[in-house]
Amino acid sequence: MRRYFFFGLILVFIMGCGFPQETRRGVGNEGFLIILATPDDAEVLVNGENVGLASQFESNPLELKSGTHKIEIRKVGFIPEFREVYAGNQSRHTLKINLKKAP
Repeated sequence: MRRYFFFGLILVFIMGCGFPQETRRGVGNEGFLIILATPDDAEVLVNGENVGLASQFESNPLELKSGTHKIEIRKVGFIPEFREVYAGNQSRHTLKINLKKAP
């Protein structure tokens, strides 16, 4: 009986301490990005995924998971702009982009 108790105690210790805990959203791990772009109908891509138009994120910030993200702002006829943004711990960033017309 003692052997099972100690085995269970060791197993609980290993399971509770031995594995990293998952980062959870909604508890301060996310960050927010306000995008002020000209033209305001430029597309916004986060890590290669289209998330909408820049005008959406002027008054309603884009919520990003904790970590570094690659942001691309693009529109046909303009030279795209690329930025890297770190989000986390309820950070708030404002990204101001003026796309230049393509030659």
